[in-house]
Amino acid sequence: MLGSDFKALGLIRSLARRGIPSAVVDALPRSAWFSKHVRKRLRWRTEMWNPALVDFLLGVAADHRLKGWVLIPVQDDAVELVARHAARLSGAYRLVTPDWHVLRWAHEKHLLYEVAQKFGISHPRTWYPVDESDLRNLSIEYPAVIKPSVSIQLQYATGQKALVARDGRELIAQYRRAAAVDSGTLMVQEVIPGDGRAQYSVATYWKDGGPIVAMTARRTRQFPADYGLSSSFVEAIETPELMEPTRKLLEGLRLSGMIEVEFKLDSRDGRYKLLDVNVRPWAWHTLCIACGIDFAYIQYCDALGQTLPAASVRYGPCWRRFITDVPAALQEIRSGTTTPWAYLRSLITSRAVPSVFDFRDPVPALGDIALALWRLSGRPGQAEPSPSHGRSEASVEQLARRPADDAR
Repeated sequence: MLGSDFKALGLIRSLARRGIPSAVVDALPRSAWFSKHVRKRLRWRTEMWNPALVDFLLGVAADHRLKGWVLIPVQDDAVELVARHAARLSGAYRLVTPDWHVLRWAHEKHLLYEVAQKFGISHPRTWYPVDESDLRNLSIEYPAVIKPSVSIQLQYATGQKALVARDGRELIAQYRRAAAVDSGTLMVQEVIPGDGRAQYSVATYWKDGGPIVAMTARRTRQFPADYGLSSSFVEAIETPELMEPTRKLLEGLRLSGMIEVEFKLDSRDGRYKLLDVNVRPWAWHTLCIACGIDFAYIQYCDALGQTLPAASVRYGPCWRRFITDVPAALQEIRSGTTTPWAYLRSLITSRAVPSVFDFRDPVPALGDIALALWRLSGRPGQAEPSPSHGRSEASVEQLARRPADDAR
């Protein structure tokens, strides 16, 4: 696992139930690092997007007898690294990440929206200013957000995926702030009204141009509440109308593997708007296990060329990341979206799948709390901008011309 957060922990516990050992590589030990199911813990000393990590991983495969193991990146920066260096890494590991010429169409948002436009999939109105002076030439509707096509740098530097602007003056200020962090493609995007109760996802394992299995969920709460870094409360709710746009999008992207497609229901026109695609484990993938789909094990079997396990969906369970759901609820209470009693009732009446805590493997929960306190102290530093996120020269016409075996 490249990364040791609660997403990795869910993968590790899933595989451990079947006697499959795991090793963890991370620059910052998090909850999964402390799991009793981890066989090896390998500390990396700088950013997970640093190309030097490739040499480190190749050395690890030889020194620790990990050759032939499945390599699963659980963070966006590590996903890009593996995709860009798939040719080298595939000599030592079994990869579950598409090559970069395939992945980039989902990973870089401006390319993702090009594909969505081509296949008739609704998405938020988006503008692409050439530079700061170009902002005045765009008919932007407020409020709007500014974000890079790949938000990793902004998240490390500011703790936010997007910067909100309520008028033209604030737009210029936020543009300068984003440009100082990321020199790649910057986007200005409309804000679709509504909170987490308007946000939905399709979770699927996609292979040979179609879904092996799929389910839907509502990402009812997130933290921060406005433009969350991650969901904090998710409900497994059947939303069949999302399956057709997901099918068209993934066929167009020619992706395969464990994928989450995020939408938001726009109350102004009643349409689901595409927000994002995650070609990696998502925050609430352990909810899917409670619903009958173990994506981690399906991915593992596929990487080894084994028969994929049968799965069927049972809707109803929910998932909660308590350490962020409480502050998310406090934000909603302050804004009047919910009440203290309503939130307390939800804690009592909903038996949610926890993101970290497990009586059989309790230490990761302590590590999770310790890391949260460490972050609150202001200790984590800002990451340096990565040179890899330059302006893309690809176009949707290039996507259409790619041979069919590109996705393999």
